[in-house]
Amino acid sequence: MVQKYASLLSADAANYEKTIKSLEAQDYNGIHFDVMDGHFVKNFAFGPDLIKSLRKITNLLFQAHLEIENPGEYIDRFIEAGCDMITLHPQTCNIKKELRYLRSRNITTSVAIDPDIEIDDVLDYLNLIDNIIIMSVYPGFGKQGFRENSIFKIQKLKEIIRASKHNITISIDGGVDKDKEKQLIEVGCDILIFGSTLFK
Repeated sequence: MVQKYASLLSADAANYEKTIKSLEAQDYNGIHFDVMDGHFVKNFAFGPDLIKSLRKITNLLFQAHLEIENPGEYIDRFIEAGCDMITLHPQTCNIKKELRYLRSRNITTSVAIDPDIEIDDVLDYLNLIDNIIIMSVYPGFGKQGFRENSIFKIQKLKEIIRASKHNITISIDGGVDKDKEKQLIEVGCDILIFGSTLFK
């Protein structure tokens, strides 16, 4: 069953509670938080304290997408804030070490593959990954157009996962809208992350 997550980056910050209740009514499965530090990406968003406050109002799954440098220094804070899944960018840390730590804390592990990163770069630690996000935009800002080569990446990744027999879900993040939904499901996406198209 394909799941739907909502990225709050483009939502009205003054009405997060109302937005989350609306997402619950629309049968969304989770909330995606784009955590940004102004260094790895040139934007700021969503610290652990805000996520912790929102955790009190919903049982939806929380995914923290750490678009930050040195994420290992902050992982515990996002776990304590109530995140169920934590996404890391391999180029920001000792990825194998951090994925093993997340597993030891019973957190769903996730890796984000930027448009410029090849799928082959993550193949030697598939056994540590529960979810892979194909970034169909560059991380940092909403309202970017969908990069069509992401479709090929999803197809290739799906084939690799099937051949390896690992239990890994595939997410797509960036420029996802209702027009793309059917195609993305057909090529193998398990989680669709809706952002600016949902809140425009």
